[in-house]
Amino acid sequence: MRYTSLVLSFVFISLATNAQSVVKFPTIPNEGSNFTNSESSWSIQSRITPSIDGQTIYNIRYHADGKSAIIGTTDFYLFRISLLDGSMIWKTEAKMFYQKEFDGPKIFDVSPDGKSFLSFGQTNPNVQSSERYLLIRSTDTGGITKVFKPEFSLFHSITADIDYRYPGDAVKLSREESGLAPNWILTIDSAKFIDQGKRILASYKHNMDGPHFYDRRLIVYDTMTGKKINDFQLTADPNTADWTQPAGFEIAHYQFPYQYLEKRNTILYGNAHGRIHELNETNMNQNSKISLVEEKPAGPIIYIPESDSEDLQVKDRQTIRSMAITPDGNTLYCSGGVESGYIQLYAFNLISKKEIFKSPIMDVGEILAPSSQILVLGGFTSSGKFYIVDTKKGELLFVSDDNENYIHPNLFITHPKQKEILALSTGNQIVILRPQGGTSSW
Repeated sequence: MRYTSLVLSFVFISLATNAQSVVKFPTIPNEGSNFTNSESSWSIQSRITPSIDGQTIYNIRYHADGKSAIIGTTDFYLFRISLLDGSMIWKTEAKMFYQKEFDGPKIFDVSPDGKSFLSFGQTNPNVQSSERYLLIRSTDTGGITKVFKPEFSLFHSITADIDYRYPGDAVKLSREESGLAPNWILTIDSAKFIDQGKRILASYKHNMDGPHFYDRRLIVYDTMTGKKINDFQLTADPNTADWTQPAGFEIAHYQFPYQYLEKRNTILYGNAHGRIHELNETNMNQNSKISLVEEKPAGPIIYIPESDSEDLQVKDRQTIRSMAITPDGNTLYCSGGVESGYIQLYAFNLISKKEIFKSPIMDVGEILAPSSQILVLGGFTSSGKFYIVDTKKGELLFVSDDNENYIHPNLFITHPKQKEILALSTGNQIVILRPQGGTSSW
């Protein structure tokens, strides 16, 4: 029995090592031209001018059928279009009173069955200071099918002397009469379907800027009933926390990247101090039952990406910018760095719990991992580049430029089933990228 256990352990370690060894990253120069392998490279196969009444595209999502897409525009309309010719399937208004210069009705995610998608509404469209809440819309018409209650802040810190919890009707009335916005309402930040669409994982943030960036939550809902299943308040881990600062963070938390790890039924999230934590239901329950943020558990740390830049004194405080997990649940990709531009891409093996690689300094913002072999990257800023990488061969398959191959580094999405990417190019033109030699499954 002991011999069998040893053999199984050896096989497991060998498989983990092999899984780690096949993940490679090409050398991409920070300046000058980037060259791709012509035999395996991807290219823009078609261009579509969608029928959206000349409005500016804010974001794009594939429908689950892979033959149509849902688009949100900066004029606060939602469209569903055919990807065959760009023709309009339906159009619906999603007007808001509070509209930023470049803003629109975000399409967070489309359900696996293709029947619905996640977006947001506004608590009071007639009041500019009102905030946004989660809702579900039909992909058949764009109409609203379920509305989730707005979330109030639970942020409470004695050490940092901050309390954003609902102060009562008297204070609410006083602030309204003074023309002040409520500071106890959270706004929906992002959301995604998990567990084959049975549940929804959503992130919330405070509705004001400045130090309020630290007031962030992860909430799990039942999709059918809309009932809240679990709740987690962002807090720093005890070893890096400075409790004189909100939630213990010395660094502003502009991003709150997170992913659901289906094979373990856990949530991975990255924080401003460069830590990646893993949460299970027990961690979230413990966190939600404690009032003070400085006493809430942050969940165990699984990975700390450390920079190798000679320009940085603190190597382990690379704020996590974005994250992606391969569909097999074996590899975690994340980008981490500081505002001065020292951002690197990291790969971490979730089985062996070892770092696989870190890229040179690289402007990485968006990360998608549609398969265990293909990695899609978008630049951190709007002037950044767009890359498609083969991590098995360590090859660069596509890189954008400022001419015919321009791709917006933050507006792209991978096809739900086959090797295809939908992206925004110049103007309102949508392009479809595919590999040479036709399409195949991821």
